[in-house]
Amino acid sequence: MKLSLLVALCGLATVLAVPMTELRERTEEFRTRFDELHREKNEFVDIVRQLSNYELRKLNEASQSLIAHTWSDIEHFFDDTRTIIGEMILYPNADEECLLGLTEEIVAERIRAADAMSACAAFKINIKESLAEEMRSLGNTLQIISTAAAEYTLFTFASHNSFINSAGHLQWLEDNYERQRVFWDTTARNEAQADLDAMEVNRPALIREFEACLAGINDDMAEVDRNINQRLPRCLNS
Repeated sequence: MKLSLLVALCGLATVLAVPMTELRERTEEFRTRFDELHREKNEFVDIVRQLSNYELRKLNEASQSLIAHTWSDIEHFFDDTRTIIGEMILYPNADEECLLGLTEEIVAERIRAADAMSACAAFKINIKESLAEEMRSLGNTLQIISTAAAEYTLFTFASHNSFINSAGHLQWLEDNYERQRVFWDTTARNEAQADLDAMEVNRPALIREFEACLAGINDDMAEVDRNINQRLPRCLNS
């Protein structure tokens, strides 16, 4: 019985094993193929990070420019009206309390406009940070996938008994290389590219939304300015 079992095991080993020279050559072949896949993935990961950083930088630059212009508008929007008030307060028939009340309205409107600008900026910053975190997560996930490719051949020796089942070892390498290649070409790369494309397309839309938010501040200040100018004559005693 023991002899029969030994013969059967030896026969199995003979069927499943391949010469060690062939195993070494084929394993080296797969190591090279996995390394090439790893380099390809790393290059794409670098591109993803570079392009996402570029899109985020352009979004940040545009946002900063819009904020700078809006802040300048808030500072100077009422300059002409304040100049008129300053001249009118010197008139002999000027109602100083009335004119000072209009000046206080201007100050209050500037504070409100600054708060509104901060709210627009905070909303946009939250969107930008969400995009940045999403792209960082994508880059890290792709990097993990890429690194795994470089470690596959080493991992297989730790998880397979090549002496007993070297043919199974090589088949496992073949199958997993093909799965990694298919997954990378049809899923990971495509999804990453779709995210980059969406980011590129959405950046102008996000900037337009930010412009619209800030434009509303100017509209409100213009309305307040018109209202104050309409009431200026009331601050002169007849």
